[in-house]
Amino acid sequence: MIKTSKIKYKIFIIIFLFIANANSQEINYNQLNSSSDNLKTSLYNNDNYFSGGTSDLPYFQGKISDLYIKFYKSTGTIVIFDFKSKTEYLRVIEKIQSNADFRFKYCTDYNEPIVYNYQTSRGNKIRFNYSEMRVSVEYPSKVNSFLESNSDFTSVFVCVSKGAYAYHTNLRCEGLSNCDAKIAKSNIKEAKEYNYRICEICTTDE
Repeated sequence: MIKTSKIKYKIFIIIFLFIANANSQEINYNQLNSSSDNLKTSLYNNDNYFSGGTSDLPYFQGKISDLYIKFYKSTGTIVIFDFKSKTEYLRVIEKIQSNADFRFKYCTDYNEPIVYNYQTSRGNKIRFNYSEMRVSVEYPSKVNSFLESNSDFTSVFVCVSKGAYAYHTNLRCEGLSNCDAKIAKSNIKEAKEYNYRICEICTTDE
């Protein structure tokens, strides 16, 4: 009887440690809202990840969850989170939706997925779509600030009809589906010159 109890206790401890390790690999919103250097440091200090690559552009592989995190350089630092677990992916998406500011949906091709754009309180830009279990975080930089200042040249779409009043960042927007005239590709600056304003549907994350 005592041996049986000890075996059950050991099994309980193993399960507990497994769950604890799995939870310690979960990405939380604070990590998405931190600087890229702080995120990198926290991952290096977490024994639940394998690491590789260079110190400047490392990658991290979860030992249990298979979460893959990769640092890239573009106009600034970008970190890609690739999830294997749909449950974990949707949990992170829910945290983003609850804490970050939604900006707009973006799509320029009927065959492409709709990209949801958010921004954190420290200026990190978070993007994801529902066609792949991936989240990207773009961190502030001088180049990104310059590009943001020229965002008036971002591609948008307008319905060329008398009753139309909005420009759309999402080509697959429900508002454009009701257009009975030509749909023209433009940019924000030009659309504003014709008194178009941004579509309310494109700026809601529903």
